[in-house]
Amino acid sequence: MDLAAPRYIDTQSALLEWVEHLRGAKVVAVDTESDSLHHFREKVCLIQMTANGADALIDPLALGDLSALAPLFADPARQKIFHDACYDLLCLSRDFGFRFAGLFDTMLASRYLGLREFGLASILKQRFGFIANKRLQRSDWASRPLSPDQLHYARYDTHYLPELALRLAEELRGCGRYDWAQEEFERLPEIALRVAPRSSTGEPDPDGFWRVRGVRTLSPAAKGRVRALFLMRERLAERLDRPRFKVLSDSILLDLADYPPQSLDELPRPGLRRAGVERFGNDILRALRDAQPVNGTAPAGAGRRRRSGRFLDADTRERFDALRDMRRAKAEALGIEPEVALGNAVLEELAKHPPHTVTEVLDLPELRGWRQRIFAEAIVDCLRSNAPVTT
Repeated sequence: MDLAAPRYIDTQSALLEWVEHLRGAKVVAVDTESDSLHHFREKVCLIQMTANGADALIDPLALGDLSALAPLFADPARQKIFHDACYDLLCLSRDFGFRFAGLFDTMLASRYLGLREFGLASILKQRFGFIANKRLQRSDWASRPLSPDQLHYARYDTHYLPELALRLAEELRGCGRYDWAQEEFERLPEIALRVAPRSSTGEPDPDGFWRVRGVRTLSPAAKGRVRALFLMRERLAERLDRPRFKVLSDSILLDLADYPPQSLDELPRPGLRRAGVERFGNDILRALRDAQPVNGTAPAGAGRRRRSGRFLDADTRERFDALRDMRRAKAEALGIEPEVALGNAVLEELAKHPPHTVTEVLDLPELRGWRQRIFAEAIVDCLRSNAPVTT
């Protein structure tokens, strides 16, 4: 049966009509499309919704004011279904100040069921026989008008989510993990408030260059050149309204810092073509000439927020590895991925600041709920077994 065309909402009157339609909906599926692959400052360009059997595509670029949707998002009694909610929550919170309650994340639910293929395209194909054109995911969603193919792709990001959530909830209850997933869903709004948005609206971060992978091993002079090039790239990307990686990649920043050119003739190299040299070669040379050495290490909170354990001391690293082995065994027994069972960030904090009793473990917010029963005693036993030997 052919579906009716989705509502395209680009006026306040149409938005208010849709909000009226939503009043009778206890379940609403939501997704967003942004333009981070095409523009300097990422923004939400489309909001997709499905409720009471109808699909809608909301155009925030035409509307501006979306405050009529705020009560829906904040209402804990009305379920909002996302697939991989964190990114959408961050974007909606950043751009429109929305707050959230009453969430269901179909990706998290799939992972709690132990599924290894949990991307939306894979799930839609397996469960509904729908094949999404993933190429359109990389579209410039800020461009108007949107093509028929884009509109078709966008509406199906939410069309099946209400039915999918019903099935996943039933399967979670069947294996006794619905409450586990629900605990994670309730944490999602906290993450949206806590995690910094991808796009800032202020001045370039002077410590942002520490996020460039490989910068920490460079000499002070080369670090200074990376910092100067990083800040230059920020200014260029904003001026050109292009993503940073489309101006200069991180690997080129490192190459230029390691082997600084002395003239425009020395600038072209893999990843930096003649056209780029002609456009902003003088900016590069100026940044390199004015660069000052960077001594010392990255300040607290600067740089890439990775939890790889690469910068742990020997004893802490040993505890981290032991905790990871314990987590892997527990996850295998549960039939879920280790990161779903317990995140690396939690393991690193436990390794850095090891608790000595089960009571101390239970005080950690990340170990509340279902994880207490499975991990609390195992964590203490693991840390005791790997405590440094003192003489």
